[in-house]
Amino acid sequence: MSWRFRKSFSPLPGVRITLSPSGVSTSVGAGPFRTTIGPRGTSVTARIPGTGLSYRHTISPNSNHQSSQSHQQDDVGNHVLPGIDANELDDIKSAGSRSLTTPGLTEFKRLLESASSEHRIIVSELGKAKSEESITVGRYTSWHNGWLRRKLFPNKFEQLRVIAEESTDKRVELEEQEQLARLQTQIDIPEHVAHSYNQLIDEFSMLAHSDRIWDTIGQRATNRVVERTMATRVIDRNPVNFELGQCEIIESDWTVPHLENANGGDLYLYPAFVLYFVTADSFALLEYKDLTVTFDLSNFIEEEIIPYDAKTVGHTWAKVNKDGSPDRRFKDNYQIPIAEYGRIAIKSKTGLNEEYLISNADKAKSFYGTWRNFFQAVHSTSQRA
Repeated sequence: MSWRFRKSFSPLPGVRITLSPSGVSTSVGAGPFRTTIGPRGTSVTARIPGTGLSYRHTISPNSNHQSSQSHQQDDVGNHVLPGIDANELDDIKSAGSRSLTTPGLTEFKRLLESASSEHRIIVSELGKAKSEESITVGRYTSWHNGWLRRKLFPNKFEQLRVIAEESTDKRVELEEQEQLARLQTQIDIPEHVAHSYNQLIDEFSMLAHSDRIWDTIGQRATNRVVERTMATRVIDRNPVNFELGQCEIIESDWTVPHLENANGGDLYLYPAFVLYFVTADSFALLEYKDLTVTFDLSNFIEEEIIPYDAKTVGHTWAKVNKDGSPDRRFKDNYQIPIAEYGRIAIKSKTGLNEEYLISNADKAKSFYGTWRNFFQAVHSTSQRA
């Protein structure tokens, strides 16, 4: 391939993400030279092919970054009030994507941003090239199929042939560049982490088939006396989907859990990191060791239709007294079922703040259990050094 149409193009060498005892590191390079950026700083490794000899030089050491993870369980009553004013609620929403990325993944993010920008330019040029090829090849074909113009204007016919071939060459070249502009990502994780991650995927697949999954996007505490309710908080929620998939900016062999987000970036749970994805221009990367994940069973006063896989654990009234009996001052007071949902909250010190309600509490609890096992497997790498 001559690269005559886009001489500035340089194929990306690919990146390797490694989960090691010291944390997540990013390694970039081709052939005998690789640059590695991670918790221990930046280093360059040079290898002599065929000899097994290598040399590693540290360019800039880095201080070790540690964080802790906690889990809690409590019993909370929730309520969605009809006609709720979202302006009255406190947002449950992550910070801006530029502040979320954890230090060990900043270089990987920079490479993804660069690759994404280059890829968008090529895709745009490829679209124009396909349109141009369609016109030029169509014109040449029209002349080729017509006897008179070919004979009367042979020079013009030859010119159309050359233009058509060049437009096809340009389209073929841009298609190859489009593939080379994708940042090929290799993710290396220890065997015991891979085993736990595969179990996490299985449990997520079952969780994704829950009848209803909601993203909780706002909340406030209730005044139980004034509002005559048994709920301890009022929330605003939107239905979302969970599914296995891939994010457009990462080219890898992994199909990963994808958690849709109603008021921010979607979450993709890759084996060595979490991707918070808003757009190809706005995303963040977080290490698992920087996340705090909690689970509890939420008794929810459900004004809508109860999902088929949810448990009904009791009833209350639209307006209640302190002892739980119906407030008879309200003529049209009605009874409301209380459903048991699973609640999973995902947070980080950098500003990630997401909360989900799952109608099938048993599946949510089981998924959380495998998530904890996966986290423990990730953390245990530090004890295997």
